[in-house]
Amino acid sequence: MSNNSIFQNFPQWEKTKKELEDDIYNIDLWNELISHHEKLINDHKELLKTRIELKKLLLKDIDILVTKFPYYQSYWKRYIAMVDLLEGKNTSIKILERSLISFPQSLDLWVDYLIIIVTNSLKNENEIKDLFIKALKNIGFHFLGHKFWDIYLNWAKTTYGINSNDYMNILLQVIRIPLHQYAKYSDEFNKLCKNFTIYDIIEKDDLIAFINKKKYLSTNLQDDLDVYIDSNSENLIHNYFNEILDEVEIRAQDKWKYESIIKQDFDLNMITIQELNQWISYLKYEEEYHKNTNNDERNLLNLFERALIPTCFSDKIWILYTRYLIQNNGPYNQIEQIFNKACDHFVPLDLKDIRYMYIKFIELKLKKDENCKNIFLSLIKESPTESDPVSKYIQFLINKVESKEDFLKDLVNCVLKFNEDNEDIGHSNKKRKSNKSNVKLMIKNKDIEELFKILTFWNIGELIVSVCKYHWLIEKNIKRTRDILMSVFSTYAIKSNRSYWFFFFKFEICQRNKKNLFNIVESVKTKSTLNISDINLLIEEYNSFVMKNFTVTDLKQNERDIVKNILEIDPESSTHMKHFLKTRLAIDNDEETVNKRLFKENGHPAAICEGVPTLTNPLLVSEFTFKSNCAPPLPHFRNVEKSSLNVKYIRESI
Repeated sequence: MSNNSIFQNFPQWEKTKKELEDDIYNIDLWNELISHHEKLINDHKELLKTRIELKKLLLKDIDILVTKFPYYQSYWKRYIAMVDLLEGKNTSIKILERSLISFPQSLDLWVDYLIIIVTNSLKNENEIKDLFIKALKNIGFHFLGHKFWDIYLNWAKTTYGINSNDYMNILLQVIRIPLHQYAKYSDEFNKLCKNFTIYDIIEKDDLIAFINKKKYLSTNLQDDLDVYIDSNSENLIHNYFNEILDEVEIRAQDKWKYESIIKQDFDLNMITIQELNQWISYLKYEEEYHKNTNNDERNLLNLFERALIPTCFSDKIWILYTRYLIQNNGPYNQIEQIFNKACDHFVPLDLKDIRYMYIKFIELKLKKDENCKNIFLSLIKESPTESDPVSKYIQFLINKVESKEDFLKDLVNCVLKFNEDNEDIGHSNKKRKSNKSNVKLMIKNKDIEELFKILTFWNIGELIVSVCKYHWLIEKNIKRTRDILMSVFSTYAIKSNRSYWFFFFKFEICQRNKKNLFNIVESVKTKSTLNISDINLLIEEYNSFVMKNFTVTDLKQNERDIVKNILEIDPESSTHMKHFLKTRLAIDNDEETVNKRLFKENGHPAAICEGVPTLTNPLLVSEFTFKSNCAPPLPHFRNVEKSSLNVKYIRESI
């Protein structure tokens, strides 16, 4: 039976799945879908066991969810429960094991798994012991980890006995960890420590270091130490562990200040700035503590892993985590795995800092330049409207090439070749004379050749900007910088490129070149395809420059243009007054086309009237108007006879 025929019997299921295709991050839709499946399973469990195809489709939906969002602990539990009902305990345990591979930091999933394994004796003693050790690495330092430690200690008590060294060794681990319920483990230890010798519970080197630190003896002779330890073992145990337990108590109280307010569970909503800052403060506190002490670093690393659960869609914690590991010489393979996890699975593509950090790590630590290039090219390809990845890639390549001059020439040729290949697109409806050069543009650098294949109108201008930055800021060659900028000034390639226009404008601002600034602003207003907000920003900056740098004479000479520019960016001025906006709004770039439309609308965009009377002899107001003694002529109108025509509403023309 096909999927479509199955869905026909479940219209709500089909409807929800279609909605999820368009909105995969909508948890309400996911919850509706999974709840539908749970009800279906509960109502028709026996029937579904025989309907293999239908059962697979039911489980496939929730499998997609937990695969896409592996930190969704509650849905893993629901998945396991559904499988348990349909396929039995053994299959559900396999799903539980899979959940721990995908989400090893989940305290609740580990607790559920260990309870099942221990209660049902599904593994032998050594295998269970290895499981507890593995769980300890992942969730043993969790502030609410008492759930795990209780299971571990109960198993050890049953397996080894309460007075065994194995049980005590586990207890010695837990009393050093600042847990929410640290006190019950401290009390347990204080009761049992009397049943053990001092060397059973304290390493000899640690004991000697403690005695020397406290200056209990004035001599370091071995015989004197042994005698002192034997005669004062009870006091030494008490003093040694009191110091540890007191510190754990203080640490637990300090950690509670953070633990009580942080967000801990994963969901599909982006974490708020406040919640993110709470985690960052907590991590900084822990990092500072471990910097000043020699305590177990696993506590901090586990906290980083916990912090990633609710914050995984932000790159802030990923950056803090990888930075800490790099600064503290963490294993390169572990660091690379964390970067891959962040970049490939969790952090959205628009957050690029973590990706740039990964590239820098590969470049400086792993020395794999080809990998860096591949990541850059992938970023550029996936972000066709952004210029920042292109800029950083060019900078990366410039630092690697030997001949800077040839490389920069290739970049310019790349832009010219792009323009040559695409210029006809912008003039498809216009008759023009062909002015293409007969000289074939060559790109010698293979990396630039690869880059050329994926460049777009939005980022091609970044190549020119990178070349000009080098000539201007490194070589201090103003003339060459301007010549390169001017060489593409009228090309189709940079019409849409924000980086080019803003850089050129900034360059001429620094040079105080009034004429070029005027030409740039005019070209941006009339020829570029930048968005209105970017154009207005440049006009605003230009107006500011004019007011600060023009003389009174200059201001008078350019009075008309200045007023036009001011009206263009004034949010309160009407569309009638915005000449360049009207030009851009017109399909044929003719301001009069828009003027005619505005005239017919007469301030009402939802209605037009063909018969609006027109004043044929408007009064031109000037500084001499009010000084004249002659009365102005009476107003004359045309189209007066059409003023009674009906208004045509927009709805009628649709």
